[in-house]
Amino acid sequence: MLEAVVAVVGAVVGVAGVVTSYAGHRHSVREAARVASLERAVAERESRLVREASHRAEVAQASLVQVMMRSRRSPLAEQWAGWELQVTNGSDQPIREVAPRYDGLPLPTGLAGGLLHAGQGAGAVLPVSDVVHNPALGVVEFTDAAGTRWRRYATGLLERGLAGGGWDGQAPNVAPYAQPGTAYRAADRPSGPPPSPTRARARLPRPVSAALVVVGAVLVAWAVWSLTR
Repeated sequence: MLEAVVAVVGAVVGVAGVVTSYAGHRHSVREAARVASLERAVAERESRLVREASHRAEVAQASLVQVMMRSRRSPLAEQWAGWELQVTNGSDQPIREVAPRYDGLPLPTGLAGGLLHAGQGAGAVLPVSDVVHNPALGVVEFTDAAGTRWRRYATGLLERGLAGGGWDGQAPNVAPYAQPGTAYRAADRPSGPPPSPTRARARLPRPVSAALVVVGAVLVAWAVWSLTR
């Protein structure tokens, strides 16, 4: 009879060990998948931040070049006002090959070699017209210190020259600049401590716990029945 009790207890322990091992394996698999997903998300975010930083560095100088249309009174007749396309280099490096145009027509600037030094500006007189000049037709093409070709419209639109010719119609996002050391916005910053794969193991799932209780109860009942028959 004692042998039967020992066998029953051993069977209960063995079943409990198998079920616990299986539940632990499933938990480890889920935890590994969660950690892998978190690592992918972090890697993607870091890659995006690197791309954004590189993009900001590329457009930093070009974004500081301003183009606007303004009126200028004639020195001969105060009642007559002409218009000019004004370009200002607000960066700390010169730009070259400055070429203002209005409605596709090249405009003279008087810049030697098309070079506009840092902090300087130049104006190109627009052709006399009976109609109001359209800022969308005023544009200045220039090359930055890195050798990239750009064009800035009097409306503020900035376009990058493509290697094969033509222009990138998608305006670069040059602002706002992320503050140093800030990787997330306040709304995106995760709350609480970051998840850690070394935390204490979670409880067994309810179906597994219920199965253990049922198996144990059945085995105990069988042991009692075996002792009392």
